[in-house]
Amino acid sequence: MRFGGFFLVFWLMTLFVYGQDCERPGSSKADILARRTRLLSLMDSTSALVMKAADADYDVDIDPYRQSPDFFNLTGIDESGYKVIFTPKGYSFGSGIKHVLIFTYTEQIPEPLILSATDTLLNEKLFEPLLAEIARGIKTLYYFPLPKLSNDWLNDKTVISERETKKTFELAHPGVKLKPANKLFTALRQIKTEREIELTTKAISMTGNGIIAAMKQCKPGMFEYELQAIIEYEAKRQGSQSMAFASIIGSGTNSLIPHYDKNVCRMSKGDLVVMDVGARYGEFCADITRTIPVSGKFTPEQTVIYQAVLNIQKSVIDRIRPGITLSDLDKMTTQLTRKAGYLKYMLHGVTHPVGLIVHDVAAGDTLRQGMIITVEPGIYIPVNDTVQPAAGRGFGVRIEDDILVTADGHEVLSKGIPKEIAEIARLMRKKK
Repeated sequence: MRFGGFFLVFWLMTLFVYGQDCERPGSSKADILARRTRLLSLMDSTSALVMKAADADYDVDIDPYRQSPDFFNLTGIDESGYKVIFTPKGYSFGSGIKHVLIFTYTEQIPEPLILSATDTLLNEKLFEPLLAEIARGIKTLYYFPLPKLSNDWLNDKTVISERETKKTFELAHPGVKLKPANKLFTALRQIKTEREIELTTKAISMTGNGIIAAMKQCKPGMFEYELQAIIEYEAKRQGSQSMAFASIIGSGTNSLIPHYDKNVCRMSKGDLVVMDVGARYGEFCADITRTIPVSGKFTPEQTVIYQAVLNIQKSVIDRIRPGITLSDLDKMTTQLTRKAGYLKYMLHGVTHPVGLIVHDVAAGDTLRQGMIITVEPGIYIPVNDTVQPAAGRGFGVRIEDDILVTADGHEVLSKGIPKEIAEIARLMRKKK
């Protein structure tokens, strides 16, 4: 249910009053101000940033609203209908210097409301005139999000509304360049602070606890969605806002589909099941994959393939350090997979950054201290393969961990989640 105007204003005021126990993890006043400080350090006195909350284009009675993580992390606002201007350094509004102007629905805020030493809440009607005023004193206006592209399927073309937005604004405000804020946010997001590493590690821990619970309860006859429910329950029980992406629980031949997410099949004795899952905590995502035998024990043929994937993963992880590129890791994976004799069964790359979204942004290809990336090699042998023995066909194996790039190497943030064959077998013997 949506809040009325008074209650929404009251909620905004409490954003700067309540303690950590009443806030979402990572959204305390200190967290938000720290991110703003980093953002403003990337801008100069001749630039400003304007942002818009994510639209509520969903059925509010069924689907939860998901705010843009960039917008939420800089404002703490988890509602649609807001616009924000991060003003140039030294901008004065009303009786003092205000850095952030927040605009909301006309009926919800008739008069300006001082929220804090930095923030003022304003009527949405004031957005255009104040933006025009600010534009007269700047050279660059950064904006987020980008206008959406429209697919004109009847005429088989893409309507690029962003181009028109830029042209119209710059004609109305001579001397001001309109630039997307993507580069600012990429610079903010790719190198994690200690606090952001802490939040990500917590998301990984929740995910790992869910995977371990699923390992302990997995048995033939269960449905894929039962494992999904076990993992997601454990994450939610520990405080996860949601899963970072649709959980992938693929057993039998479904394990051959990297992005399978229907999770509706009954699991049988002898099947492998790929569990690719990740909790979201404090807006930061985990992305972990484990492959386990439904019956608790790998067959000899499955053992060979699983160990090959695990060996490849360990070798790639060992290579991670500042200065290495993501492309280097992909090339190494290709070489190792070819050497093991399974290159034709490799379906995807081995790594990507992870952060506010599960496939996060990065500026360039080179690893730097503070980045968090995945390492996820996979081998997928189809049912109709003519090279592998019959018992070694019709399944896929993927193993994925989240890795922090450190000053002189790396740290496996998900090292507590079992992946050795003996560890998995021992854990799965402890059925609840």
